[in-house]
Amino acid sequence: MKELIQRAFSIFGLGIYRLPAGQNGLCPQPLKLVISSPLEHNSKEGLNAFYSDQETAESYLDVEFFERLVAFLDDQGIGYDDKSVADIGCGTGHLLKFIQDKYRPVSLNGFEYSETALAIARSRLPQAEMNYLDVYQPSHLKYDVVFCVEVLEHLMDPEPALRNIMQMIAPAGAALLTVPNGRIDTFEGHINFWSPESWSVFVNGICQGFDVTTGLLENGQTNFAIIKSIDK
Repeated sequence: MKELIQRAFSIFGLGIYRLPAGQNGLCPQPLKLVISSPLEHNSKEGLNAFYSDQETAESYLDVEFFERLVAFLDDQGIGYDDKSVADIGCGTGHLLKFIQDKYRPVSLNGFEYSETALAIARSRLPQAEMNYLDVYQPSHLKYDVVFCVEVLEHLMDPEPALRNIMQMIAPAGAALLTVPNGRIDTFEGHINFWSPESWSVFVNGICQGFDVTTGLLENGQTNFAIIKSIDK
């Protein structure tokens, strides 16, 4: 199976190899993707190839990062009990699973561009609503809490995508966006690299009419933006 997956990855310029083990040898050896083209990597075919081996895909993802983001937004006074929650670019569904296990949301809704990732997310949270979404297409749906985590850096044209995401925030609702800090991000599969300063300019320029807070998380590795709808 692994050989078939590696062959599928190679079609889209992807490869997998193990980094040398650390000196203590206690941590699992991380998987590193070798990217020949970020455009191919972020295509629907490339994403489906990535998620086609669930074990490999989830070894690459830092699932505890999603848990920390859920707790971070809760600490900002934006809870999940009795609220509709959406994750745009939900991947394999870990973030929504953390919310399901700890809180009492009225609904959980995952949106994803990769059908293969959606299949995994549906198996992880059969009670959640999981749907295909092209973020470049506007949606009439609205949610109390919206996540868009580590997505915009993968997009060729993030501005219209962000405008569509903002339209999915319900009145008095809020969104949490994150992207890597472009000053230290070296992943070749990313298309956009925002510094903390350019990230703030980008988000504030698009989200006029919203209450916007930007900053850094994860010891400076991650840009975040909390966008709150101003209920008029």
